[in-house]
Amino acid sequence: MRSTRVRYPILLLLGLVPILFNACASGSGSSDPPVTPDTTIPSTLQVTASIAEDQEASDGTNGMSVITLGFSTRETKPPSQVIFMNGESVNCEGNNNSITLGNFTSYWFRVAIPYNSSYICYYHYLLNGQKERATIFTVHTAKHPLSPVLLRPANGNIHVRYVPGPEITNSSNCTVQVTANAPNQSASGNTVSQKGDIYTGPDAGSLNGLGNIVMTRSCVPINYHHDNDADDHGLTFAAVKVTYTSTASYEVSWFASGSPTQGTNS
Repeated sequence: MRSTRVRYPILLLLGLVPILFNACASGSGSSDPPVTPDTTIPSTLQVTASIAEDQEASDGTNGMSVITLGFSTRETKPPSQVIFMNGESVNCEGNNNSITLGNFTSYWFRVAIPYNSSYICYYHYLLNGQKERATIFTVHTAKHPLSPVLLRPANGNIHVRYVPGPEITNSSNCTVQVTANAPNQSASGNTVSQKGDIYTGPDAGSLNGLGNIVMTRSCVPINYHHDNDADDHGLTFAAVKVTYTSTASYEVSWFASGSPTQGTNS
């Protein structure tokens, strides 16, 4: 159940995204000008992608995500951002829009979080006059939300119970971090590898008043780089890196010792 109390920002990016738009493209801001390569088949493209889950987004029952995609070509050294000229497009499952690619730094989609399922994005292009489709990535999600719960502090350091995941990602590839917030005050914990279901956070003894804890889990489920010089017609991208981040909070009323007097899932 969502609280009506004061909320602290979870993801600045998501707060700035107009909810009325499901997908958009952002203008180029790179210092290196983009180029128009002679080919844009997958084996010549490098893709960077981020999946940012806001597990408390107000426009989704189970939260919403922003998937951001950026493309560069290995036809130049170093790789340059791409100006697409042949009607290439991308789409991600969970969003009804397909974005026609052009001269932009990045493209993003807003989708519902597919718990216990997958994020999937596709690239559409022409090859010898035929329409082709290549999968950019498939990332299996966590089965359940993070659902952080603040436990009573021990020796000044807060302890947070959460739901670990995603199970398909090696825990060494996922990190977790918690920041405790109060009016005009905060205390940030270390970023550590996900292990078990208890996170030991910062000393919150100086916090006082209505606030929250914000937990972030970051994973790198896909990170590969292939030299596809001999693969002029392949469906495998030259490189793909995906960062998968989940954020959730828990509301707390602190008192002088840093102990919570109460807490609810926000």
